[in-house]
Order: sequence, then C-alpha cells, then structure tokens
Amino acid sequence: MPEVSMEMKGFREPIYDLDLRATMFFTKKVDFHFFQEIGKQFLCVAQMYNHIPGMGVIIRKDELVGAVNAYSDFYSHKPQCFSKKTFFPYAYRLYNKTECKQFFEEINGPEYEAMKKESPLNYIIKLGYGAHRASGVFLFDEAEEKKTRKDYKNGDLCGEVKNPLLAQRYIDNPLLLDKHNKFDFRMYMLVASVDPLIVYYHDGFLRVSLETYDKYSNDRNVHLTNTHLTKQKIKELNNETLAAELTDYQMWTLNQLQDYLLQAGKITDPNWLDNYLRPTFKKAYIHLVRMSRHNYFNHSSVYEMFGLDFMLDDKLGLWLIEVNGSPQLVGTSPMKERLMIETLSDMFEIQYAYLRSKMKRLFAIVNKVQSKLYAREPLELEKAKEEFAKANKNFLEPEWPIRSNISWHKILDENLPGKEAYMGVLEDECII
Repeated sequence: MPEVSMEMKGFREPIYDLDLRATMFFTKKVDFHFFQEIGKQFLCVAQMYNHIPGMGVIIRKDELVGAVNAYSDFYSHKPQCFSKKTFFPYAYRLYNKTECKQFFEEINGPEYEAMKKESPLNYIIKLGYGAHRASGVFLFDEAEEKKTRKDYKNGDLCGEVKNPLLAQRYIDNPLLLDKHNKFDFRMYMLVASVDPLIVYYHDGFLRVSLETYDKYSNDRNVHLTNTHLTKQKIKELNNETLAAELTDYQMWTLNQLQDYLLQAGKITDPNWLDNYLRPTFKKAYIHLVRMSRHNYFNHSSVYEMFGLDFMLDDKLGLWLIEVNGSPQLVGTSPMKERLMIETLSDMFEIQYAYLRSKMKRLFAIVNKVQSKLYAREPLELEKAKEEFAKANKNFLEPEWPIRSNISWHKILDENLPGKEAYMGVLEDECII
C-alpha cells in the first residue's frame, strides 16, 4: 500500500496526484472529499472511501432531530412500527422558531412544574453539532434553566437567537447496575454500501459510570456516562492497581449484562440478548438508515462505520441517544482491544469482498469492449453503459464470499427482493 497521509504536501489541496495503487482511503476526519474531487482526484472505480457524503443528517444531533420528526410523521398511521416517543428522547431545536416556542410553552406550563416535583432534571441542553466527549452537554438544572429563560426572554426571542442548541428530554429512570450506577451502550453499525443499500450490525459494549446515580444530583458526571469523563476520573486516582480494576469494570460485554439481569431477577429469559436486545438494536439501525438514506451520496465505492449510543430505562425500553461518525477505535483494555481488532479486520474483509466482486465484473466488461474494438465490431454504447452500471453495484461473486462466522451480521441488503431485503428484522406491516 503506498503511503497516503495528512502530513503529505498538498493533502488538503483541491488538486493532488494521489497514487492510483491505493485501494482504500480510510480517514478519521470527514472532510477529505471537500479537498479532492470524487472520480477525478480520488475514488476511482477500484478504490473505496470510508465516509459517505450526506451522513451528517444522522451524525449532527440537531439534524437527527429533524430526521426523526419527519420519519415519525411518515409512520403516524402506524405508531406500532415507529414512534419518536419510544425511539429517541423528544427534543426541541432552539434555533427553530416553532420548536423553540413549543419548548417554552412546555416549561411554562403546569405539567412541567409537576414533573419538576418528581424529578428536578427533565431536560439536557446539547450543542447541535461540533461537540464531542460530553463537552457540549449541559444539565438543564435550576441555574441552566434560569440562564436559558434569560437568553431567550422566556421564549420571546425564539427565532432570533441562532445558537445551535437543542433541548432534549432526559431519561431520569435509567436501568442501573450492581453499584446503583448508570451505563449506556456503544454499538457499531456499518453501512457497507449505498448502491444498493447494505447494512451490518456489530455488538458493542457497555460504558459503565463509576458514579452512584442520583437523579437529584447537580454533578454532570453522575448523569453522563461518557468514556472520556471516566478516563479522567481514573487518571486522577494515581493508583495503578485500582485504575486497572476500574478500567476493566467500566466496560461490560452484553453477555455480562444479561448474566447480571438474570441474577438480579430483572429478566427471566436466558436468551434475552438474542430474543429481545439484539433484535431491538437491529430494528433501530434499520429505522435510522431508512430515515436518512435520501441524503446519502449514491456511489458504490463509499461506506461508513458508526458508533451508536443507546440507553435502557428501568422498564427495559431502548433509547437511541446519538450517532457518532469516525468513532474512537482505541483498545483501552485487553477486552476492548480484542473487540476493536475483530471489528476492524472483519469490516475490511466485508469491504474488500464487495470491491473484488465488483472489479471482476468491471474487468470482464472492459475486456469485452476492448475485444470488440480490436475486432472493429460495432459497439452498442448504450447497452455497454447499462452493463457497466449494473456491474458497478455492490453484490458478491461466488469466488469472493464473506466468512459465515464473521462478527458483523447483515441486517439489510437491497439486492434481495422486496421484504426479503430486511432479513426478518422489520415486521412486514412496517415495510412501506
């Protein structure tokens, strides 16, 4: 593989002669295609790129709110299939005049005052985009509420204040673990292809808070389970033995969670993971790509892996919290290191299987056209274009199979006809 890095002179310039032998461009930042023109400077037919232009619609917290709202309207006649009340914590974009007014109507009403008596924290404020590692999350406690009311003149300035903020309902009844502590899930989704749409699911892990949960606390570390915050706390201990123990403890596997829930009597099904949790994750993935696919750049050589954050409430309801592009893939513990190696190596196997299959078909077409030209036979150009377009789509050839025991699980493949594409994850009545 030729060396291609951001340190190379001209990497961010619009015109740069990248080595054509490169078969994959794998970058952390999502802006490579802003500086190199697709199809000219990079991403020729024999190359892949690990970002899908247009995916900001689910990565940006504020745009995800809009996507969920629109998708919920699409399913308004079938709430049993999808409802934002049971999928994504209700949120208001405060720079949107209508949603901002609705938010202040709510917090100025009697129901909100009654809610505050039961739980003092009912909302969190988030930056709509550009913030990571919990840096853009604020508790909507008494102080923050007072500040927000002042900044927006209790709703009178809705539509004039353009700060990219959103107010999101806070899940104050999270499922708790053995030390009465919160957790969330970091799961992984692979959109292996856009043309056609092919999606894979991968198990992730639990990010366990080291703080005892108290919904009345004003300490944001009690309410947030971000890994960055946990690492900071462990680093401050200055005790290597204890730090190692806490590092292991703050990452649980899904199997550990099931074992704990069975032992604690919170579930009774020994196959709860396969009968409930994993199918619920997979269904959320499919809804997520269905609500956003119209924004994707339709190109057979782009793919992307995402880190999805979920929470379980104390009734075992699953909530999508946010979607992360270019998720951290660092092995902070032996268990996580093994998971990251498995996740990445198997992802590359999937992507190269599709690339090799596609190139076999395209080479066959090129050879066919070349033979006709050499023989001075007439070339049906339109027919050749149709053959090329069909061959350029992603589907596997028999000589390039993906291992049956690969760690990623395919949950959507639009190469399959009709409802078969959803591989039993969505109910038939919900496929519209």
